[in-house]
Amino acid sequence: MQRHLFNSDELTLVNQAVSVSEELVSDHYKISESQWLRNRFDVKTGRDLTPLERVNHDVFAQVIRYRGIPSPNAGAPREFDLYMICLQDHAILKEVQTNADVSIYPFLCYIFVHELVHIIRFGRFLQSFTIPDTQREPEEKLVHDRTREILSGTRLPGVEKIISQRWAIRHCSK
Repeated sequence: MQRHLFNSDELTLVNQAVSVSEELVSDHYKISESQWLRNRFDVKTGRDLTPLERVNHDVFAQVIRYRGIPSPNAGAPREFDLYMICLQDHAILKEVQTNADVSIYPFLCYIFVHELVHIIRFGRFLQSFTIPDTQREPEEKLVHDRTREILSGTRLPGVEKIISQRWAIRHCSK
């Protein structure tokens, strides 16, 4: 199956969306730069994903937790969690191309804010990284509600159309 990958302009938007989303989440949770270092994360796009980081169905992103070991010169010998936000370019581009209400930049911001809220919750031990399927839907609803709350306070053009999409609110139905 051929995957569609982000082009250079879209990769620029990815980088901008990461920066804006990190700032929005930091402001919402009152997180300093040093606190972010404890919630280490990175972003990969389709071009750099390993087979285990790829998802074949219509998932826009997934977070994978890796165990990191600092270099001997780092001063802190403890292992740490590194959360990798793995963007699924093909699914994101398909949604943008087939849904006239979805613009790529606010969509990327939604995805990043959503995944960063998960990472904050993992880092603060508010949610275990591994949860049973029965708890996944309530967790997704809670994370979507936080994401909506964070993004609703912005002037980001097109964000209202994003947070009202069926895939964004599917976990909100009772």
